[in-house]
Amino acid sequence: MLYPEQKKTLWQRLGRCYPTPLELVPLLLLGLTIYLVLSNYSTLPDTIPTHFNTQGVADDWGSKTTIFIFPAIAFPIYILLSVITACISLAKDPKSLINLPDRTKATISEVRAEELRLFIGRCLFLMKTLTGGLMAYSVYATIEVARSDAKSWE
Repeated sequence: MLYPEQKKTLWQRLGRCYPTPLELVPLLLLGLTIYLVLSNYSTLPDTIPTHFNTQGVADDWGSKTTIFIFPAIAFPIYILLSVITACISLAKDPKSLINLPDRTKATISEVRAEELRLFIGRCLFLMKTLTGGLMAYSVYATIEVARSDAKSWE
């Protein structure tokens, strides 16, 4: 059976999940993470916080090169979630995305299966955005704590 979705391009299919210009939000957060690391690396002290306890107090310290862990994690996560979103959007049969026994899957209407595909796409976009925001904030907080502690050591 040919689903109407099969006639649309990837960007048109993604546009049903969320407005595609919104993809700039997680991209900008990823760019901000990379920018913060690169623009502040030379001014960081040799030792920076690498772990914070539940009260937000740094309780482990490491080399300043550990700051590169943030973009090294954020970039692959963004790519992975984008690829998963694209694969889900390009799937010919939305029912193939549902992990249920065939008997149960047969009772799901095509409209409901398409609704589930759209929901999954929106959730993946939300995950990309939240992950990007978390990484950008973590880099910012690490830099601020490292600089404050470096000043207090002098």
